This record gives sequence, structure tokens and C-alpha cells, in this order.
Amino acid sequence: MTIRIAWAISGAGCWLIESFAALGKLLQKDDIRIDLFFSEAGREIAQCYGVFDSPVPLKTPFIDKVREIPNFNEDIFTEGFIEKYQWLGINDHRDLKDTFEDPKEKNDFDFDEAFNDVIFEIDEGSSFPTAASASNGRYDVIIISPATGNSIAKISQGIADNLITNLAIMGNKSMKTQIVVVPTDLKEGKVKSLLPIMLHSDTCKKCSECSSLWACKPGAIRRKRGKIRINRLKCIGCLDCVRYCRYGVISFLEEIVVNVRKREAEAVKVLSEQEGFIIKETPNEAYDYLCAIFKLK
Repeated sequence: MTIRIAWAISGAGCWLIESFAALGKLLQKDDIRIDLFFSEAGREIAQCYGVFDSPVPLKTPFIDKVREIPNFNEDIFTEGFIEKYQWLGINDHRDLKDTFEDPKEKNDFDFDEAFNDVIFEIDEGSSFPTAASASNGRYDVIIISPATGNSIAKISQGIADNLITNLAIMGNKSMKTQIVVVPTDLKEGKVKSLLPIMLHSDTCKKCSECSSLWACKPGAIRRKRGKIRINRLKCIGCLDCVRYCRYGVISFLEEIVVNVRKREAEAVKVLSEQEGFIIKETPNEAYDYLCAIFKLK
């Protein structure tokens, strides 16, 4: 029996990389069909974290043709992505040349080919037809990981105004579909997260010939009033700016601590008490749950 799974990515950096690692393990299981959903914010955030290989998915809708499965940086589906790609800039004591000599090695498994489909919000219009079809039992389970505080708050109140919230609300109308949610803001208090490309302006040397600006093919790095800045909507996480900065002032996957407020934690509690929703603390817990209920080996 084929197990049908919808995995939804909302716009959060917290748990993003861990979600793809869990996805990578699922994709290699037998008799599993996975559709991957990206909200518009999810696509933008994933792009910044280097999830896609060039050419990255366009920001314009494919109205007249079917969008192909994007080229993923397949390292994102492995457990070692953070260790392999993390660079702390001037505070990192590794040899930069050795770190990025050959960052992408070909995996034996073709993760791109393993997806049944990849759905982007921008291709769905206002009615989100692909998400709406979840109401007829199309999926055995829907996983939302990472699930932003914004997504949790809307779903807990029955609001369906984007691709991910529609998928959850419509899936919840099916008697057979379970919805597993991994919130970024699970509990009140401090939580760790990883940042995308960050340019530390306080240590930037403001070189007259900025090698990172020159190396940035998408044009995400620009100079304004003598200062070097990064346009995140153009950044594709290729790390060329990291490789070519002479002074190591650009970092990637730097760890920060943020504060989860009471309002976000309470929205998670409200959702957890609703029929059909299951809250898990981490993407790995969601993966273990699927393995247990479907007896996956």
C-alpha cells in the first residue's frame, strides 16, 4: 500500500534544515508518495538557505505550463548539512579554502526524482486547488514543518488564506487525514535558530573593490551610501559571497537565540486540542511518529 504524504514548508528558518533532513529519510522509504508544498514565504526563505541549486524557482507564476520539479541542493536532505555548510565568518577557526573546496558531492540517491510533486503557492491562484483537494482524503498525513507562529495562529482559528493554511484546514475536513505540525514557537521562552547569509556591517571593511559584490551572480549584494548590503529576495544561498569575502565578515547558519512569547505558545496549545491535529516538538519526532504509525523500516 502506498502511503500518501503532503509535507508543507512555511516561512521559517527555525527547523527548516532539520525538516529537509527528515524529508530525505522519508523519500528513501519504499511505497511512499510525497508532495512538497511551499508557501510563498517558505519558498523565499528556502531560497536564502541554499535549498535550491541554480536555477532557483522563479518568483513568477507558471500560468500556461506545468512547473517542473526544482533542482534541489541534495545535501539539504542529509543530516550533515549544517556541519558541512556552516560558516561563522571572522569567528570561525576553520580553513575557509578547505571548507568550501568542494561543498557539493553527488549523492547516490536522486532526491529530486523521488518527489511525486512540488507545489508553489504562486502557481495556485486564490483558490489553492491542489491544497483544496486534501479534503477528499488525498493524503494519509499532512506534515507542516516548519510551522510559523503566523501559520499556527491562523490554522487554530480556522483561517485559510494561503497555500499552507488551506492545506491544513481542507485536510482536516477529511476523516482519514492526520495533520502533524512542528511549530517553531512551541513553548514560551528561549529557542535557538540558525540565520541565513548575514553580512556583519560592524566588521565590514567597506573595500573599494568588494570581492563578494563582484562574485554575487544574482546581484543580491549591492552598495548603498558606501555600505555593502544584501537583498534577501535576490539571495539564493550559493555562498559565493562567503567564499570570496577577503575578511570573513559574512556568515551562514550562525546560531541565535530568540524569545517565544506567550501568545505564540498559547496558539499552539489551542491547535493541539483540536481534533485531527498532532503537535510534535522536532522534525525528527514527526519522522519517528510516521515510522511508528505506518510501520516504516
